[in-house]
Amino acid sequence: MAKRKMYSFEERKHSQMGITSTVLGIIAVIIILALIYTAAYHKGNGGAYLGSIGITAMVITIYGLICGLRSFKEKNKIYTFSKIGSLLNGILIAGWIGLILFGME
Repeated sequence: MAKRKMYSFEERKHSQMGITSTVLGIIAVIIILALIYTAAYHKGNGGAYLGSIGITAMVITIYGLICGLRSFKEKNKIYTFSKIGSLLNGILIAGWIGLILFGME
């Protein structure tokens, strides 16, 4: 039996939470790159300031992942930014966990 093509004239928009997730992921990447550059410039003597900024970036990443995963619950939306934000923040969280575990050795 042949499939019938279904047409929808409803305008779908991008998920707002997905866009938020992607923006938070990009902000976290910028912060992480700035921290890596600053730590290398100071030869590892960044102090508590760099650590606290790093913890803030980690919190931003976790919130971005939560926003990205919640955005899939929205109906009749385009999920492109939801996928990008969730993937980006998931990779960043895995990187943070790896960095913490590597630093414990």
